[in-house]
Amino acid sequence: MSDHNVSDSDASGQTASDDEELAPPPFFAEDPQIGKDESSSAGGPDMSAGATGSDQGTGMLEDPEPLRELQESLSRLEDFASQAQAENTTRAYAADLEDFRHWCKKYEREWLPAKPKTIGLYLGARADELSLATLERRLAAIASLHKEEGYESPASVAEGPLRKIWNGIVREKTRQQDGAPPLMVEDLRSIIEHLPRYSSSDEGPAGELTLTALRDRALLLVGWTGALRRSELVALTTADVEFVEGEGVNVYVRQSKADQEGTGLVKGLPYGSNKETCPVTALRQWLQAAERNVEGSFEGDIFRRFYRGESIGESAMTAQYVSTVLKRHAESAGLDPEEYSAHSLRAGFITQAIRAGKPERRVKEHSGHASWETFNQYVEEAGTFQDNPAEGIGL
Repeated sequence: MSDHNVSDSDASGQTASDDEELAPPPFFAEDPQIGKDESSSAGGPDMSAGATGSDQGTGMLEDPEPLRELQESLSRLEDFASQAQAENTTRAYAADLEDFRHWCKKYEREWLPAKPKTIGLYLGARADELSLATLERRLAAIASLHKEEGYESPASVAEGPLRKIWNGIVREKTRQQDGAPPLMVEDLRSIIEHLPRYSSSDEGPAGELTLTALRDRALLLVGWTGALRRSELVALTTADVEFVEGEGVNVYVRQSKADQEGTGLVKGLPYGSNKETCPVTALRQWLQAAERNVEGSFEGDIFRRFYRGESIGESAMTAQYVSTVLKRHAESAGLDPEEYSAHSLRAGFITQAIRAGKPERRVKEHSGHASWETFNQYVEEAGTFQDNPAEGIGL
């Protein structure tokens, strides 16, 4: 049950878009009637010299001077809107390219000209936290820069190596938008119970969870209890957790989709009632086991990939691999793996907490939702069978 050489291919479930330039939508939709002389339409009001009442105000537009001023004003508004769109697009593209450049520098990849594989890996790293529209704009910015510098665009998804990658991310994003079913606590317990253990023929202690299983148990329980997005989960480092005696563990989420300013959020994960499904115990045991199995101290990324069996790597697993871990163990527990994604962990906690009667405000604070509009979707779905009017009426 190890990760078997997880590599760059983990990012293939993510990324890329159209290389056409995408401008933001206009500030207002043009009304075809603006500036049009209503008197020319069939059945319009009488604009004769004898018109009175409210017709007089409309008839003033027949005076060429006010009409010309109105048309000039409309023209200026259109110019302003066009300029604002161009400025907004330029600023957005600049920010997109700066992020891409920093990412390439961090991972020692050439950014200009960039190769399609680099684009795929970059968007694979960003796909979990960005919307499809933003991913499309980032590809448009990259494509635009390459064209301006005389290079062929490496960001096309209409054909070539990025096509399958983009189709995969679109499917994944669509699945998330449609809402993968929440993983409820009963199914989570079942998954934990069926995690792989060493047999008598293995090198590890018979009956005990394998090293990979220790990591996966901590991953699933911390992700579920913390209502964490998969990008937040794999980004956790040893510096981001603080064990509090008698209370549990504080988990510091440095930046998330809903926290673009990077102010951070601290989530308290309390001890569970069962040792096997306690997120605090699971995290502590994984960290202790990892410390024993690496050279030197175990610092930095917590949920790392494995190489060659149970050899712990130096870097974190990809965000996409969280879904792979959940699906694998869900299948072992007799659940349909295709039903679930990493989002099921977050949705499961929120749904379970709401059904348990926890204050919605506190659940929202814990989940880190920026808006009530999005959070209330969980509330509505969680409450479909609470005080249901179709229950107990004689059927």
